[in-house]
Amino acid sequence: MAKGQQWNEEAVLRAIARGDIEVRRSARRKKTVAVSKEIDKYVLRTPVRYSVEANVRSLTELLNRLSARDHSSAADLVEVAEEMSRRYFEGRLRPTSIRWVTNQNVSRWASTTTSTGDIRISHRLQSVPRWVLETVVVHELVHLQIGPHSKEFHALADRHPRQAEAQLYLQGFSDGERFSGRS
Repeated sequence: MAKGQQWNEEAVLRAIARGDIEVRRSARRKKTVAVSKEIDKYVLRTPVRYSVEANVRSLTELLNRLSARDHSSAADLVEVAEEMSRRYFEGRLRPTSIRWVTNQNVSRWASTTTSTGDIRISHRLQSVPRWVLETVVVHELVHLQIGPHSKEFHALADRHPRQAEAQLYLQGFSDGERFSGRS
């Protein structure tokens, strides 16, 4: 689905048939339905007996809400990094590459290889509010200049005004993943 485009019921059913939306059924899930974005597809987590066809209207609404927050393309990630570098570091801190990855463990949101300038961001952050993603990107940009989490490091990372608030958000997000069995 193109960025900014709204889902409709027919498009949702076609996307499921193509595999662009993967339905994962769970015997442990009794009532709730969750949709998340992975790198190249949406994942719909449902109870075993959930009927997609009977609930396509509510799924369409759910997907439209998620799409409104979507900043998941590779180009979006590069754009966020460039904007954060300009806004907080006069454009000095620029990664060699920045990309979404699926191999970050549940306690890690991102990583930076200081020797190469490569930044990797967990795909789990594709659906968080943009300001949360911004704080993670700022944190990783600072690692391009300072490796360890020192006072100097935190002084630079805290240039993003919502850094502390994002830490709380990410803790809750992580706890929610563990509780729902997604980790």
